[in-house]
Amino acid sequence: MSLTRRRFIETVSLTMLAGAVLPAALAQPGHDSDGETFNPAGLSLLDNATPQTFEPFIGDRFAVRSGGLHLGSLTLLSVTVGPPASSTTRPPMTKPLPGTSTQALAVFSLRFKGSAARLPQDTYTLEHAALGSFPLFIVPAGRGVDPATCTAIFSLLA
Repeated sequence: MSLTRRRFIETVSLTMLAGAVLPAALAQPGHDSDGETFNPAGLSLLDNATPQTFEPFIGDRFAVRSGGLHLGSLTLLSVTVGPPASSTTRPPMTKPLPGTSTQALAVFSLRFKGSAARLPQDTYTLEHAALGSFPLFIVPAGRGVDPATCTAIFSLLA
């Protein structure tokens, strides 16, 4: 079988068409800014988060979104500060890793009560008038706990 000019042009045309169409067809659907979980502007709030960041908002409602869908709201019930975990209280390693830190961990948690259906464990976008929009991984309380609550735990290098 010899390659004719006509066959060459057909092959090149189909290859170019496939190169232009297939990546767009296989790409993930675009996310609008409302549904974007890991928005860099929202993540900046969490860079310097402390218990004092959230304490003024105890009793306030936070709108909950996932994938651009509004899922209801959560009311911040409490901010609990845990004991700092220093490197001496962490489990010993057989050999220290290069570049490991001996800094302490600042640990605190946020407890929320939901106004909507019980949310499964996941990362949600929370929105608050003063704090803005930020992603937060929340874990629901066990079954049978009334009222239905969920918790977010922060473990940050101090």
